[in-house]
Amino acid sequence: RIAIIEKLPNGIGFYVDASVKSGGVDGEQDKHLSDLVANAIELGVSYNYKVTDNFVLQPGFIFESGPDTSIYKPYLRGQYNFDSGVYMAGRYRYDYARKTANYSDDEKTNRFDTYIGYVFDELKLEYNFTWMDSDQIKFDNKKTNYEHNVALAWKLNKSFTPYVEVGNVAVRNNTDERQTRYRVGLQYHF
Repeated sequence: RIAIIEKLPNGIGFYVDASVKSGGVDGEQDKHLSDLVANAIELGVSYNYKVTDNFVLQPGFIFESGPDTSIYKPYLRGQYNFDSGVYMAGRYRYDYARKTANYSDDEKTNRFDTYIGYVFDELKLEYNFTWMDSDQIKFDNKKTNYEHNVALAWKLNKSFTPYVEVGNVAVRNNTDERQTRYRVGLQYHF
């Protein structure tokens, strides 16, 4: 996963995120780093509105394009930054997935994220809990799902920030199986 991010002094931000996954060839889907193929491209725009010195509201919009789906994701995020380096945030996002494969129905999902994090020097540690409520089956034959994610990022300099993330996610929509997801990436800030 690679992201290119630009945040302007006026509060407007842009980003492009590209990700790959294992499994372009049958039988290779579950083999770690085997037969890497494009997964999705995300384009995002946001505006940081500084309500107080410690509280920021961020409306934004994300467009994601994958092999058989286009997803439109408007959101509103609020974040409070404590002077100690701790921050807490919440985000509501509406995901509208336009599916193009096999005449699938479009999917509408209300997504609620909570975050707690700590920034110290060049390191950032964050925990994120996500709850999803959809019009389609998401997990365990129900129209709801959840995820846990822990991320660690290290700001090497003003431009480069590598990160690792470990998450607990659903395996399929029709079972209660869950699995650990690992992500590694590099963010480039202009």
